[in-house]
Amino acid sequence: MIIGAGPAGMSLASSLQLAGLDYVILEKKDEVGGQLPLIHNDLDDFVVGVYKDGLDFAQKVIDFNNKYRLNVEFGCTIESIDSTKKKIHCLQEGVEKVYVYDILVIATGSRHRLAEKSLINGYEKDVYYRISHKLNEFVDKKILVVGGGDNATIAALKLSEIGRKVILVNKNDEMISRPDLVSDVYDDPKIVVYNNSELVHLSGEELLKKVEIIINVTAVKQLIDIDKIVFKIGYLPNSGFVDKMIDLDDKAYIVTVGKYQTNIEGVFAIGDIVSGAYKRIAIAMGHGTELGNYFLKEYLVK
Repeated sequence: MIIGAGPAGMSLASSLQLAGLDYVILEKKDEVGGQLPLIHNDLDDFVVGVYKDGLDFAQKVIDFNNKYRLNVEFGCTIESIDSTKKKIHCLQEGVEKVYVYDILVIATGSRHRLAEKSLINGYEKDVYYRISHKLNEFVDKKILVVGGGDNATIAALKLSEIGRKVILVNKNDEMISRPDLVSDVYDDPKIVVYNNSELVHLSGEELLKKVEIIINVTAVKQLIDIDKIVFKIGYLPNSGFVDKMIDLDDKAYIVTVGKYQTNIEGVFAIGDIVSGAYKRIAIAMGHGTELGNYFLKEYLVK
């Protein structure tokens, strides 16, 4: 049983199907591809081709599924897993179903971490988490980017090309992004960086006009004129349905050893949900292919 029909789960399933091993994918949505349709920027890090966005890439996954007819059960919301009896209880179109498994693989990925509702309440139209498909809305604007990782620095650099000014607010002492990106950010005259700082308040009448940040070292608060806010504050794993069953790290990602094995015998995890995994489509696909090859050796060859 595979939970999740994103790049990791689909890659595993295709390996198993080609080898003739029995499997089922349980997918919450009505289509394969996971979070791919939500990626609006170019995907150009594949040696096999360039895709204009995640939806384009997702269509290729859908086409693959239509051709090879992978065994996917759509609309399945996982309610509970009994690892002792090896049963999965899920809700499918309002009907509770029970699936029995020998081996379970969790490939449910992660999602964007959202800002606190109480912080952005009333200003949702000026708050963004993805920018590539809405770049025209940032032209000649003063933009606040919240975050200190790769996604935050990449967004800040992209927005500096079209915006009037970019303010980068990072809660840590230093940015945790790649050194080359950090260097580019500091060298960009249109980007101002506030490290060890946090966003605490938004203000304006109908439109966002100002934000208040606090510099943690000095406890000094500062008002900044702003037009738009982009949050790049990381991800949250889709692991809530296994939090009392499987060992998780301090961020609720699944801890694995060896070939993606969890602390429960016969239960594996692959893709973005794995603790320490670098979030790239190609890496998630590689997890699925590698685990599939491991299963072939363990259950087919023997």
